[in-house]
Amino acid sequence: MAVIKQASDGAVIAAAPLSEIDGWLAEMGVEAADVRIEATVDDLRLAARTKIAATVGDQGTLVGTALDGVHLLLYEAGRMAAAIQAAPNLAAMKAAAAPLAEALAPLVTGVANESVELPYVVKPGGRAGVVTEIGERATKAAAAFAADGE
Repeated sequence: MAVIKQASDGAVIAAAPLSEIDGWLAEMGVEAADVRIEATVDDLRLAARTKIAATVGDQGTLVGTALDGVHLLLYEAGRMAAAIQAAPNLAAMKAAAAPLAEALAPLVTGVANESVELPYVVKPGGRAGVVTEIGERATKAAAAFAADGE
């Protein structure tokens, strides 16, 4: 829940979900310049997820796309690792990497020419923040699995 305060004296005048603030301001005839809106990290996260669901796809669609990417990477990395392991020379190793490089070339090119923007780059904390979050979530998930074994 975001808190709406008067800009002049900081007095709280309302609280509303962040996603409903614009509607609330319009309904009440309040100018955005006359108020200060304070939101928690959870409010901002929910607002971003709501916007993503409305413009990109629902949770199932996003998970499906992520799984497609994971499966592509797992298959191609596994295939490449096996081919590199069996490669008799550097030329064979380079040939083993070619299919993965070709599969990912449109994405790499799109990021390089800025026609594709990866979400982790613009998230707070960027790449380092995402890597930290992955580690934290993995550790918590492992602890949950370990607790099940007790």
